[in-house]
Amino acid sequence: MSKRNRNKKKLMKYPGGYLTIPRYVIETEAFKSLGPNSCLLLMLLAANYKGNNNGDLCASKSLMKGYIKSTQTLFKARQELEQKGFIAINCYGGRSYGGAKFPTLYALTWLPIDDFVNPEKNLFRYAHLPLGKVLKYFLKGVNPRYKNPKAKRRQYQKDVKLKT
Repeated sequence: MSKRNRNKKKLMKYPGGYLTIPRYVIETEAFKSLGPNSCLLLMLLAANYKGNNNGDLCASKSLMKGYIKSTQTLFKARQELEQKGFIAINCYGGRSYGGAKFPTLYALTWLPIDDFVNPEKNLFRYAHLPLGKVLKYFLKGVNPRYKNPKAKRRQYQKDVKLKT
C-alpha cells in the first residue's frame, strides 16, 4: 500500500471536520495575552464553524456546559474575546416581548461573515456585521464595536422594535 493511501485512511478515521485557527491569528500579541478559558472558548467557537455559518455562532451557557464549568467564567472569557477583537457580535440576544429567548450570535473576525444558514430561525433578527467582510480586529487587539452589557441590552431592545 502506498504512503498516500495510508494517509487517506488515517484522515477517514476522524469524521466530523477539523478545527483551524490560522498561524497569523495565534502569533498576535492579543492572542498571547488571552487567558486559558478564553483560548478554550475561542477553540470551541472555531470548532462550531462549519464553513458557512460565521455570524451564526452561539456561545451560550447550555452549549458550553461540558467544557466551561462556571457561568461567570464563560461570561468573562466571552467578554475578553470580544474586547480583544477575536469575536464580534452579529445579532444581540435577550428576551423578547413575547417571552422568547434569543441567543447572542457571534462571528469569528478572521473569517468572512456569512449570511444566516437558516433564515426562518433568525427571521426576526437584525444582523449588525457586513456580509462577506473580514474584520481582523484582533490585529490591533481592540474591538471598535465593543459595547458594555447595558449598551448591548439597549441595542437588543432597539433591534426588537425595528423588526416588529
